[in-house]
Amino acid sequence: MRSACRFTVPTSDAAQSLDSVVQALVGEGFSRGEARGTAVVLTRGSAMGDTLLNATGLSLITTRIGSLSLQAVVVVAATARGRRSEVVASMVVGDELAPLIGDAVDTVIDGLVARGVDVEGPGWTRSVDLPGESLGHPETAREHGLRR
Repeated sequence: MRSACRFTVPTSDAAQSLDSVVQALVGEGFSRGEARGTAVVLTRGSAMGDTLLNATGLSLITTRIGSLSLQAVVVVAATARGRRSEVVASMVVGDELAPLIGDAVDTVIDGLVARGVDVEGPGWTRSVDLPGESLGHPETAREHGLRR
């Protein structure tokens, strides 16, 4: 299931929080793409690699040794909402990498809390539950060419 993590932080910590999520995903093999407004698009793998892994049965290897080059696209954005900002990390492509992405984002949130940042919010939800104007929403992502 494609999911999204939504959390809020004081607006003064929003840029650092967004950057921390982006850096954690870069550390997991994602490449930072172009910024789209207030959102950062991160990609990993390729459609060709994804097809080869799944079509040849090699994806079974990933259950034993971890993900190889499965394709994923994650949108990370921070939006100011008064004194707080909402940070969203949404999986647009990449169901197979959901555990990896989830662990990376959860680790960032744990680190923010450990540093004393006041983190609140709903946490993990389905990406289709994001507001329609969010680039992390599947329909909006498709409209902007962020899907296969």
